[in-house]
Amino acid sequence: MFIGRQEELAALLAAARRTRMVAIDGMAGVGKTALAVHAAHLLTPEFPDGQLYLDLRGFKPGRVPVEPAEALRLLLAALGVEPGRIPGGEAERAALWRAELAARRAIVLLDNAADAAHVRGLLPGAGHSLVVITSRRRMVELDQVQPISQDVLSEGDATELFAKVLGPWRT
Repeated sequence: MFIGRQEELAALLAAARRTRMVAIDGMAGVGKTALAVHAAHLLTPEFPDGQLYLDLRGFKPGRVPVEPAEALRLLLAALGVEPGRIPGGEAERAALWRAELAARRAIVLLDNAADAAHVRGLLPGAGHSLVVITSRRRMVELDQVQPISQDVLSEGDATELFAKVLGPWRT
C-alpha cells in the first residue's frame, strides 16, 4: 500500500528519465524502500530487460552487510550469467556487471546501502539502465547520482496509512 509521497515520487520518476542513478535517503522506517519499489513498478515498461532488487543489509541489526564482491555475484546471477562465467575478483566482477548492464534497459534497486563505498562498484557504466539506491545516509560522494531526501509522512498521510492498515478492525 502506497500513501502520500507524491512530491518524492514525482521527483524520482522525473530523475529516472534524465539520469541513470538516483539515491533516496532518510531515517529508518520512513518508507525509502516503499517509494523505490513503487516507482520501479511504475517505470517497468520503460525498462523491459529486467527489474533487480538486492538488500545490501547496510543497517540490519545482527546481520553482516553484503560485501560488494558478493553483491556483484548475486546481481550477475540474477541477470542469468552462468556461475562458471562469474570471475572471482571484485574488479573483474564489476567489469562484467557493467558490460552486462550496458546492453540492457533494466532497473536495479540497491536497498539499504551502508554508504557510498558500499555501492560504488555496483553502479553502471554506459547504457540505459537505472539504479535506485536507498540508504540512511545521503550519497553525496557519488558523482552523477540524483539525491532525493525523504522525511516522515505528513500527519494526514500517516493517519490515512494507519486507518488502511487497521482496516475493518478500527473503531
